[in-house]
Amino acid sequence: MPLNNEVTSEKARQYQAAKRRLFLVRMGLTVLFLLAWLLTGASHSLKVWLLGYQENFFFLVALYFACFAVVSFFFSLPLDIFEEFFLERRFGLSRQSWRAWSGDVLKSGLLAFVVSLISIEGVYFFLSQFPSFWWLWAAFFWFFLSIVMARIFPRLVLPLFFKVKPLEEGDLRQRLFTLFGRFRVRLKEIMVLDFSKKTVKANAMVSGLGSTKQIFLADTLLENFAPAEIEAVLAHELGHYLRHDTAKLVFTSLASALFSFAAAHLIFSAFLPVFGFAAASDVAALPLLLLILFGAGLLLLPLQNGFSRRLERRADAFALEATASPDAFISMMRRLGERNLADFQPPRWVEFFFYDHPPIGKRIAMARRFIHAGENI
Repeated sequence: MPLNNEVTSEKARQYQAAKRRLFLVRMGLTVLFLLAWLLTGASHSLKVWLLGYQENFFFLVALYFACFAVVSFFFSLPLDIFEEFFLERRFGLSRQSWRAWSGDVLKSGLLAFVVSLISIEGVYFFLSQFPSFWWLWAAFFWFFLSIVMARIFPRLVLPLFFKVKPLEEGDLRQRLFTLFGRFRVRLKEIMVLDFSKKTVKANAMVSGLGSTKQIFLADTLLENFAPAEIEAVLAHELGHYLRHDTAKLVFTSLASALFSFAAAHLIFSAFLPVFGFAAASDVAALPLLLLILFGAGLLLLPLQNGFSRRLERRADAFALEATASPDAFISMMRRLGERNLADFQPPRWVEFFFYDHPPIGKRIAMARRFIHAGENI
């Protein structure tokens, strides 16, 4: 078993640095984009123009948001193209053609538009009907939508982007079902996603809530990892499954929504007169509302990532105990990191702000401590 320190390749270091820079650029551009709508008067002018065609409040909100969403889509498109298409191809991670990638962008954009439109209509309903407590209703409405999306994601959303099929019969399938059977978890199936048509990256996940909860494996994982390594991956996902981590994250999002919308209520009211808006229900004030929610989300990001890392560490610990094969866990982690161009040992501040999983180096170190603990028994 190799005991050398994990070293991030120069290629992975460059890739991760580029991703971080682009994240910061995207944040800055988002703020500038929203401020431009407010400071240039474009938001007010759009509302006035649309009032000439539609005076019904909820149709006006829908028309305004549709225009706003289209402009936003094309504003962010150049950065999306560079980061998600050219950067991934430059570092040898993407296998998608321009046509296939563009199709995914259109599908994800339409899906995001539908979900966002429902959310915005709900928020403006509460703003118009419950001006003092709209933030509370909006938070719970957002929470409800999160639950709906979590339930439909495995069955309706994933198949839009990947071909999904059951794991084939064989020794590996039997080995994985035996693992779950040891913990009295009855699986209908383990599903496989055709990642290989889009990327060289490998992954696995638990998705859905309640009866829709399913476990998914990337076909790149099956093609490039040993059975013991795949078992370690599934044991990690089993840890999430047994501890209901998906549900925990959904309920944590309720607390985040309550904080964000409460902050928006307080700040929104104070800044409405600054930009010439008479009421919070004025649809032209949407960029201001989004700007405040965006800021609240950034403040909460380190806390949310910290909670997620804690869940991931517990799932790793469970996987090590369930498989009693730390060597397989270590080799799996190393190969995942190398394949996905991960930074094994990022700076602490980078981990704090950007990582929702512990860095690969720390996950390997945990496995080595597990080995040493067993040797000392």
